[in-house]
Amino acid sequence: MNIAHIEERSFIYGPGCRFVIWVQGCSIRCKGCWNREMWGSEPNIVLSVDKIFEMIVAEKGAIEGITVLGGEPLDQTAECVELLRRCGAAGLTTMLFTGYEIGEIRDRRLFDLCDILITGRYNESQRTLDREWIGSTNQEIHFLGEAYRGYELKNANYMEIGIDEDGSVTLLGFPNKPETPIPPEHPETLFETLPGTLSETLSGTLL
Repeated sequence: MNIAHIEERSFIYGPGCRFVIWVQGCSIRCKGCWNREMWGSEPNIVLSVDKIFEMIVAEKGAIEGITVLGGEPLDQTAECVELLRRCGAAGLTTMLFTGYEIGEIRDRRLFDLCDILITGRYNESQRTLDREWIGSTNQEIHFLGEAYRGYELKNANYMEIGIDEDGSVTLLGFPNKPETPIPPEHPETLFETLPGTLSETLSGTLL
């Protein structure tokens, strides 16, 4: 698989703690997308399904499931199907984000392999900051398996802030601005990416 990024443990891309995989390459290329660096299909981090599954199994004691997003996962459908199949068989829940509408998905196996499937192109004019898991209100969340039947979606937006060993900061989630590393020499730029109230609270606490 051609991979853009992996987070071994995250709490904002689906229920519970999840192993999150961003694929590299997107043929849809929605206007206003904040993952434009993941559009190109040139090899980035190339890993076999075997290797990715090995990494997932190493985290199995800490995670509830996996989430695949991107980029566009269905540009690598065969690999995604195999990875979802293996994870489901291993007792992990599965979640996938795609820019395709549900009626555009050709490989019907995905409906059996995903516990949660999020569909629809990002629409800049329908941007939302207060809906769980989606970036624009036209996108749809489908609970396909039994694992999350009755799950109550929250009218909230979540972000994670990661601090690397070199002091650089990375935001994950749906901030006001695209997901970009925050350089250690300019930590104040962190607050420019956050929703107003949270930005003011953190700025007053940390600066």
